[in-house]
Amino acid sequence: MAILSKILEKDDMNHLTITDTFSTEPFVHVECGKIKVKDEQGSIWRFEYKIKSRNKRVFSGRHWNQFLENNRVRVGHRVDIDYKEPWCAQADYKIEVIKTESE
Repeated sequence: MAILSKILEKDDMNHLTITDTFSTEPFVHVECGKIKVKDEQGSIWRFEYKIKSRNKRVFSGRHWNQFLENNRVRVGHRVDIDYKEPWCAQADYKIEVIKTESE
């Protein structure tokens, strides 16, 4: 099961906002407010990561927008973020886009 899974809404196309009850910080590998993820094509992305409140996390920045464009992500697609594979040294997490069946 992914650390984070969200079906994207219109506002997520500018910045991904996660509202959930977190008992502990889900993303412990954050450097200077940036989180490194690797997508299914092998590209590395550095998203800005902000803790807005105890129950709200935001991913944003130039790389978030480029990730959406490069992966043709649309409203209604699901984004999963999980721990990386043990052999991957370039990123701390992996990101996957699950598109609707009609695409």
